[in-house]
Amino acid sequence: DKTTNAAAEWTALYNIAIGVAQGICYLHHDCDPVIVHRDLKPSNILLDGDFEARVADFGVAKLIQTDESMSVVAGSYGYIAPEYAYTLQVDKKSDIYSFGVILLEIITGKKSVEPEFGEGNSIVDWVRSKLKTKEDVEEVLDKSRGRSCSLIREEMKQMLRIALLCTSRNPTDRPPMRDVLLILQEAKPKRKAMGDNVVVLGNVSDVNLEDVCGGNAGVKCQKIGV
Repeated sequence: DKTTNAAAEWTALYNIAIGVAQGICYLHHDCDPVIVHRDLKPSNILLDGDFEARVADFGVAKLIQTDESMSVVAGSYGYIAPEYAYTLQVDKKSDIYSFGVILLEIITGKKSVEPEFGEGNSIVDWVRSKLKTKEDVEEVLDKSRGRSCSLIREEMKQMLRIALLCTSRNPTDRPPMRDVLLILQEAKPKRKAMGDNVVVLGNVSDVNLEDVCGGNAGVKCQKIGV
């Protein structure tokens, strides 16, 4: 059943988003001093045999004191918060922006930077240009996901709202990761993520989030099993 498979796939991706949020929330709110990841992107999010997300690659992560920021060269193009261009500072808000970009990739099925966005534009610019009116929301949602299920589309729109908050141009408008996690959990689909017949690779190093989003549908179907 295509609708059942679509629901299972979407719920799995939603759970991955929650897992990433939990990881960043731990770094930001439970570590003392605070840890800022600084290079959050799909290839740094590993998935284990239960399809649970694990935030990895702390090669550029830094310990900072509360409300402190740092001058560094860190991050990957397409995931770096816009204020970095003129402040050269990264802090917790930078990670939140990167997380918002990842959510947009999940929702749209596109990568953070693609030729269709135009020179110098990222997925954030592209999405905002499409959302001039409410009717344009469907234009940014991945058309291959949940096409026959209005409930999935509504859940994608809810994630879109969260992503837009996380990628606000003004850093002070981005909610703390603790709040982002709470919103995601409250809006979580009440369905099982995977069916009984779905086989997922067993080792955490076998697959990362980059394999299952960003428009790579061939890999997505192979890894998720739908």
